[in-house]
Amino acid sequence: MTELSVVLISKNQAWSIVRLMKSVMRETASVPSKEIILVDSASTDETVELAGAYPVGIFRLQRGQPLSPAIGRHVGYKQAQGEYILFLDGDTELIEGWLTHALRVMRETPSAGAVTGHVINLPTAAAKEPAPLLQKIQMRAPREVLWGSYGGGGAAMYRRAVLEEVGTFNPYLNSDEEPELGLRIRHAGYRILELDHPIVRHFNDAPVAMSTILSRRRRNFLLGIGQGARYHLASGLLWPWLRERWWGPVAVLWMATGLGTLLWSLVARDFMWFSLWLLGLSLLIAGLAFRKRSLRGALVSVFNWVLLAEGVMRGILMKPLPPEKFHASFELIKDLGGREVWAAPESEMQTQEFPF
Repeated sequence: MTELSVVLISKNQAWSIVRLMKSVMRETASVPSKEIILVDSASTDETVELAGAYPVGIFRLQRGQPLSPAIGRHVGYKQAQGEYILFLDGDTELIEGWLTHALRVMRETPSAGAVTGHVINLPTAAAKEPAPLLQKIQMRAPREVLWGSYGGGGAAMYRRAVLEEVGTFNPYLNSDEEPELGLRIRHAGYRILELDHPIVRHFNDAPVAMSTILSRRRRNFLLGIGQGARYHLASGLLWPWLRERWWGPVAVLWMATGLGTLLWSLVARDFMWFSLWLLGLSLLIAGLAFRKRSLRGALVSVFNWVLLAEGVMRGILMKPLPPEKFHASFELIKDLGGREVWAAPESEMQTQEFPF
């Protein structure tokens, strides 16, 4: 069996894909048995062409079907053969030294279902500059965490045998697929370990603004907590899921309280309870403004909670579909032997119950 599979996902990341490829080639050079797979989500820029200059297999998801990070990782996992599978996003760079330590930990720790590391977040402009030197790291024992590196696009290495047991990323989740997979891994008795070493540099400078939140809503990125709750409604993992994603249920409860007190006030013509809710909201905004040193930032946070509450409810109402029956439509651009090929789509995806 191949020891290591590296699954990369991308969409319109020509600006960063070369840097990612170079880092992966450098860090995997000492691994004799490996494969590298890129799953591209119908990029319209030169992402695929630039990646094709490297010895990687390339699968391009076709347009006209739902596309998401979870789908890219799911498709990549289905193509991978490695005993260990490392997932990275197109806007990251694998940091020198992490892979060597991670492979050793996985080999020596059978209870480890996954290994990750902390993320160095940088603005996108930094992707054009030489990588900053790392400070000297004194490696301590890995610590247990709840899921793979969420802030870095789910960057983590997973043990294939564990994914075969618990399932891989749920392709029907619009977001929060990393913590949902982490919950299943831990529930099965395995550990997720974080090394005292950064795993990736993550290049992302999306502004915190109303427009950003509205864009996330349009792309259904706020549905994940609700979708996860619906999937685990009868699995015994509902309450652990809600405890770990507590801000989703809290947002729903807060908005439901506001709506309930408003309706009661209109019916009873007594606005005391709604006034108390508004007072609480005002104090919350004031506290956030003080902490963030920005009234605008506080208002953006509250706006995000309002749309999050709506997204959680929408996600709960979505009918869960079995991940094992998921099929994607893609083209094989370049096989794992480095040969360029063009293949017909694997299959047509059923989308009528899978809104994005």
